[in-house]
Amino acid sequence: MAFNIIIEGSFIVVNDTVTTEYISYPRSDTRFTVASSVYRFYINSPVTDGSGEPFILGGENNSFAYADLGTVTENGVVVAIGSEAVLTTFLRNKISLEITDSSTAVQSVTGLNTDNTDPINPIVKISVDGVTVTGLGTPASPLISGGSTVFTPTINGVTMKEVSQESDFGVASLGIITLEPNTIYFIRGIVLCTNRLSIVNEGIALKGWNRDDDGLKYTGANGAGDFITVTDVNCDISSLKFSSTNSTASDVILRGSNFSYGAYNDGRLKVLTITNCQFRDCYDVLHIEGFDLADFSQTLIWYVKATGVGCHFKNVSKLQISSCEFVRWFDEATIPTASGYATASLVELLANGAGNGFGAINFSGNIFHPQQTQFGIKISDLATIGFGTISSNTGIDVGLTTGAVTEIDYDIQNSIVIQGNQKISNGNSYATMALGANLVLLDNSATNPLVLKAANTVGGGGFTNPITFPISQRTTNIVADGSITYNSKINANFIVIVTATVQQSGNGVITMRLRNNGTAITTTVGTTEIRSGIADTLSFSVIGQAVLGDVFDVEVESSGGTDVLVSEFVLNGYQF
Repeated sequence: MAFNIIIEGSFIVVNDTVTTEYISYPRSDTRFTVASSVYRFYINSPVTDGSGEPFILGGENNSFAYADLGTVTENGVVVAIGSEAVLTTFLRNKISLEITDSSTAVQSVTGLNTDNTDPINPIVKISVDGVTVTGLGTPASPLISGGSTVFTPTINGVTMKEVSQESDFGVASLGIITLEPNTIYFIRGIVLCTNRLSIVNEGIALKGWNRDDDGLKYTGANGAGDFITVTDVNCDISSLKFSSTNSTASDVILRGSNFSYGAYNDGRLKVLTITNCQFRDCYDVLHIEGFDLADFSQTLIWYVKATGVGCHFKNVSKLQISSCEFVRWFDEATIPTASGYATASLVELLANGAGNGFGAINFSGNIFHPQQTQFGIKISDLATIGFGTISSNTGIDVGLTTGAVTEIDYDIQNSIVIQGNQKISNGNSYATMALGANLVLLDNSATNPLVLKAANTVGGGGFTNPITFPISQRTTNIVADGSITYNSKINANFIVIVTATVQQSGNGVITMRLRNNGTAITTTVGTTEIRSGIADTLSFSVIGQAVLGDVFDVEVESSGGTDVLVSEFVLNGYQF
C-alpha cells in the first residue's frame, strides 16, 4: 500500500498516491511507533488502562511499511529520505510535541507511578495488589479490576472464547478446524475463514451480539465442501451472519447430521437450534438430517443464490420453523435490477430414504417468497410425516413463472393441518359426488332401503351416466360403490349436504339417509312424498365427525318397496 507523508503547517497528512487520505491530524496531538519497518500513528492521549495503544489513526489502513513509502514533503517542499532511520528522525522532529533532540528529550507523562525514561514510549504504571487489581497485563492474564469483572473465561466447566480472527478457533488440519468441547465461541465482527469448521464435540455454541455486525464468512477454496458441520452433538447457534463464496452445488454453509437408522428413535437424540441469525450473500444454504429437534426461529435467509440446496431437511424427529423469512433469493449485488435468481426450493422436506421420516413438523409465522421457478415449501411424496402444522404463514407469489408457494400433494401428505395461511390453500378434506341425467331405477323391490350404487340398479346394469367425483381433496372416491372415504389423519368435524331429484311409480314416500361405515345416520334425513309418479326433489344436511378411513355413502328407501329413480343427485362434503 503505497503512501505519502505531508507536513502542512500544524498538520500531518498520510495519503495514498492517488486520492485517498488516511490521516489528517494536528501533529502536536500525534505520536508514532515503528516496529519491523512498519509505522503506525496514534492520538497523543494518555493510556492508563493497560490496554496498549487503542487510539490508532488511519481507520482500516493504519499500518504503513517503509518499503511502500512514496514522497515526503514539508510545506510543499520534497524532503530527501534515504533510509528508515532518516524517516524516523524526521517524524520525531515534526510530530509529538515536535521533539527536537530525540536523544535527550522526554515526552512528559504526569500522574502516579510514571516512567518517562523512554522518549518514545512513556509509561503509566499500574499497581497490581492482587485484590483491587489482578492479572499480569498479558493476553493470558489480563488486568481485572476487583469487583467489576464482566467476563469470566471459564465457569461451570465451560470456556468462553472470543473470536475476532480465524486463528482464534484453533489450528487447522487438512483444511478443517475442529472446535474444542465445552466452549462457547463469541464471534466479534465478520470473521473470514479459509478453513472449514467441524463440530463433533459436546458443549459447543456459536454466538454473536448482533447478526449484522458479527458473523462468519467462508472464503476458502471453491468446491472444498461444507463450511460448518455438526455431527451427533447438541449445538446452539445465535445472533450471527453466515456468508460464503463457495458456489459449488451441494456445498452448504451448514450441514447437520444426527441419526443411526434402526436404533431407538433412529438415533435422533440431539438438539440443533438456530436463533436470530441470517444466511446472506451465499449459495447453497443447509442440509439437516436427523436430530430429535431442529429449531429455527427469528432467522433471515435472504439474498441467496442456491442452485442445488436451499434449506433441506430429512428424517428430523421434530422440526420447528417459526418467525423466519425466506425472501429475495437472488444476487444482492444486482439490485435494483435483480438477477442471479436461485432455483432451489426455499424449504424442502426430502424423502425418507432409510429413515422413518418426520415425527412432527411445525411451520408458523414465517414469510415465504419464492422467485420465478422456485417453490417455497416443497414436500416430497416419499416423505412421511407423523403430525404437522403449517399455519399463520405468509406466502408471496409475485414474480413467479413456473414456481409456486407450495409443492405439496395434500392427498399423500394427509397428516398436516394446513390452515390460515396467505397464498397457501387450506388442507381441509372435501369432495363432491354427483349423478346426472340418470334413467335407470334402483331395485328397491327386493331390498329396502337400498344403497345408492350401480350394482343395485334394476337388472344390475348401472346408471345411464356413471357416478362422478368432480372435486375432491384428502378423500378416496370409489366410483363403482358410490362412496367417499375420508383420507385424512386429522380427526375432524364435517358437514354433508345432499340434494336429489327422485321418482317412483304411483304414490309413496322416498327417504334418503347418509351412512357412515354402513350405519345410517338417522338424526337428519331427506324425504319427499311422490304423487301420481311425478318427480320431486329432496335435500338434507348432516354434521358429524370423521376419522381416517371412514366410508360415507347414501341409502334410499321407498315406503312401498317400489323401485326408485334417482335422476339427479349431488353430495357435497366438507371438513371444518
